[in-house]
Amino acid sequence: MMALLDGKVIMIIGVGRGLGKEVAKAVLAEKGSVIMGDLMEEQLKEIQNEIDPGHERSFARYMDITDKDSYVELMKQGVEKFGKIDGLIQVAAYDRSIGGLLDGNLADWDKVSDINIKGVLEIVKEAVPYLQKDDGGSIVFIGSTAALVPSDQFLQLSYGIGKGALITATHYLSRELGPLGIRVNNIGPGYMWGPVLEAAFKERAEHYGVSVEEIMEPIKQQMSLKRFASDEDVAKACVFFCSDYAKNITGQTLYVDAGFVLH
Repeated sequence: MMALLDGKVIMIIGVGRGLGKEVAKAVLAEKGSVIMGDLMEEQLKEIQNEIDPGHERSFARYMDITDKDSYVELMKQGVEKFGKIDGLIQVAAYDRSIGGLLDGNLADWDKVSDINIKGVLEIVKEAVPYLQKDDGGSIVFIGSTAALVPSDQFLQLSYGIGKGALITATHYLSRELGPLGIRVNNIGPGYMWGPVLEAAFKERAEHYGVSVEEIMEPIKQQMSLKRFASDEDVAKACVFFCSDYAKNITGQTLYVDAGFVLH
């Protein structure tokens, strides 16, 4: 059976130790190549060495989502190595804005907007000339169930609004870019079990002086399947949207959340 991404080149924005790394691994597992960018260049290089020791199917470079020159150069150098870009997966986001309207820091809203909305769309705009092709290109946003379901445990109003904007962008861009052969879809992860969520739960547990299990269990019970989806689960959904299996799917949001948005 042919691998889902055999011969395809996928650019991933935000390749850290959590979801970004799993997305890159999933692309490589399906015989694709990856162009990877991240703020933490040393960690990025460590990840590259781990998942593709010979660097035969990967290119990695420092990139800041708010610095146009850095991601333009990432695209340029990636294309110099692989000759093309078939898909763009937007993982990078600012998620440290905590609280609601009354207890949140409204100054964070500018940062959320600059990174999670404006920064994301600026990168898409630069990538369009590469993705426009006869056999079609694919854009995948990483949204969040926070766009639809406020969590009592982790109230993040500005972050949720920013991810909600990506749902709207998915609809609009699918119409605008469809005639160019570019598909645009969005994935809405819930609580993804992986290094980032594990660290967040530990931090929360220490803050309240309780066990990690006491933090986890009430959240788990909100899910239809009574378990957490993983970074790997979301990464596989990214692969699907970039593959020919999804060649006629655009403008959609897929929730990979173990049934969290149903409640």
